[in-house]
Parts: sequence; structure tokens; C-alpha cells
Amino acid sequence: MEYKLRSAGNRNLAITILVLLVMIILSLGLCWRMYSDNRALTAQLLNNRLTIVMPFGADTPFSFTGKRGDARYLRLMALSWLALRLNINSDNASDSHKTLLADACDGVEKTMKPVLAEENARVSTNDGGSVFYPKDFQVRTDTGVVDITGQLSLSYGMHTASPVNKHYRIRTDTRNDRLCWSAFLEVPDAQQ
Repeated sequence: MEYKLRSAGNRNLAITILVLLVMIILSLGLCWRMYSDNRALTAQLLNNRLTIVMPFGADTPFSFTGKRGDARYLRLMALSWLALRLNINSDNASDSHKTLLADACDGVEKTMKPVLAEENARVSTNDGGSVFYPKDFQVRTDTGVVDITGQLSLSYGMHTASPVNKHYRIRTDTRNDRLCWSAFLEVPDAQQ
């Protein structure tokens, strides 16, 4: 009888030790998981570089992490650059184009200056103006490309031409810790 009790006691002790070992291993695994998650969250908080900007046409600031911003911010910036280029008249064309070139990425100014000078001369000599009415937007945040389609209305002196469908593509980049445009193209497929 004493032998059976001793044998049962040893067996219960072995089961208890086994259960305690399993609990220790599980708690060590859980502690390691919590440690690695905490380390990742702490690194994310410490390395968070939040950028707060206020686009031209916005009344509230935007904040974003990353290189270019979210779709709302890119859309507003593209609209403001588009307005600086296309919503012009003979009085404000040169100032608008100077402001537009100030936001250009390095190296783009050389190729865009002759195009803007031609537009400025055309508007100034004919006492003209242009207004762009946007209709549709496509924003690709991964590449920083904003496609804008709409109608461009031109006027020269007392004459106003009928609106023309246009499609513009603006590519944004982040260089020297600032957002700039690296391409401002008119896409010829505006058949709407």
C-alpha cells in the first residue's frame, strides 16, 4: 500500500513538474513576443517623421508620413500648380509662372522655362487669358503621379474660344526635404 502511494505521489509530482515546465516555456515565448512587439512599436514611434504641410488652396494643414503624402495632399498640390500655369491672364501670367517654377525640382526649370515663356508671350501680346476647369482626377501615391482631365477655356481680347478637353499629368517628387514637381505634361489622349 505504501509502495502504491509512493508510486502515485511520484507520478503526480512528475505530471506537476511537466505542467510547470510547459507553463514556463509558454510564458517565456509570450514574453519574447511581447518584447519584440514592444521593440518594434518603440522603434516606429522614435523614427516617426511626421510632415505637416499646408497646400495653396487648403484651409487646414495635412500631416503624413512617407515620401510624398496621401492622395488628398497630392491632389491639392497638383491643382495649385495647375492653377498657377493655366488660370492666367495678361496681368498675372509672369508672376504665376515664376511661382510655379519656384516649386519645380532641380533641373526641370531649364526645360519648362521656354514653354512658360511662350505661353506668357502669347497671353501678353493678345491680351488673353485661360481658365482650366478640372473634371476628373487620378492620383497614384506610390509613384506621385496625378492625372487631371478637364476643359481649358481660352480668351483673346474680346473673343472667347470654345472649351477644349485637356489631360495633364503632374509627377511629384521629394527632393532636399521638399515636395516639388518633376514633370508637367499635357497628355494628348483627351478624347472625351
